[in-house]
Amino acid sequence: MDFTKFIETHVITFFFVFYRTILLFFLFPVFSGPFCPWQIKAILSLIFALAITPAIHFNVPHITSLYQLLLVMFSDFLLIFLVSLLFRFILAGLQVGGELVGYQMGFGISQTIDPISGFSLPIISQFVYLVFLLFFFSLNFHHYLLYFIWLSFKKLPPGSFLISGKLGLFVIKKSEMIFELGIKFLAPLMVFMMLLYVALGVIGRLIPQMNVLFVSFPLTIGLGLMFFGLMLVLLPKIIYPYFLDYFRSLALILHLK
Repeated sequence: MDFTKFIETHVITFFFVFYRTILLFFLFPVFSGPFCPWQIKAILSLIFALAITPAIHFNVPHITSLYQLLLVMFSDFLLIFLVSLLFRFILAGLQVGGELVGYQMGFGISQTIDPISGFSLPIISQFVYLVFLLFFFSLNFHHYLLYFIWLSFKKLPPGSFLISGKLGLFVIKKSEMIFELGIKFLAPLMVFMMLLYVALGVIGRLIPQMNVLFVSFPLTIGLGLMFFGLMLVLLPKIIYPYFLDYFRSLALILHLK
C-alpha cells in the first residue's frame, strides 16, 4: 500500500512538473515561434520534466474534483503567462524601435511576418530579433529560465499562485520598458537619419538641378545600414541590464504571491 501511494505521489508530481514545463515551451517567446515545431517542444518538455522530477519536492495539492484540478492548472498557466509577458516587453521594445528605424531607412515596404506575433514588421525588426535570440542563448540565459522553473516549485507549488493588485501594478510598471528600450537603443540611429534628411534638404536647396529624391533612396539605405551595423556593437551593453532586471523580476514574483 505504501509503495502504491509512493508511485501515485510521484506520478502526480511528474504531471504538474510536465504541465508547467510544457507551458513554458509553448508560451515563452523564444520557444513559441513556428520555427520550433510543437513535437520538439513536447519532447523537450518531457525530457526536462523527467530530469528534474526526482530533485523536486513540494506539497502535492489535494484534488478531489475536476473543478479543483482546473483551478490548479489555471493558476500555473497564469504564472507562466506572466513570466512570458515580462519577457515580451523586452522583445517588443526592440521591435518597436526597429520598426520606426526601418520606416525611416526605406524598408517600410519590405515587410516580413513576425513568427511570434504573426504581424508583418519591417525587415530591420526581424534582424534585431534574430540578433536578440543569438545573444539570449550565447549568454546561457535559458539556463537561468529553466532554473526558475525548478525553483518555482519550492516557492510556488501548483495552485498557490494568485494575481493580486500589487502584482498587477508591478506588471504595468514594467511595461514602460517597451518604449524605454526602443528609444535607448535606436534613438542615435533615428537622430542620424534625421540629420541625413536635413542634409539632403539643404543640398536640394543649394543644387536645384540634382534630383534629391532619386539620390536619397540608396543613400539613406546604405548609410543607415552602416550606422546600424555600428549600433549593433552597443546592443549587448544595452540589453544585458534588461536581462538582469528581468530575472530579478522573476525572483520578485516568487515573493509577490
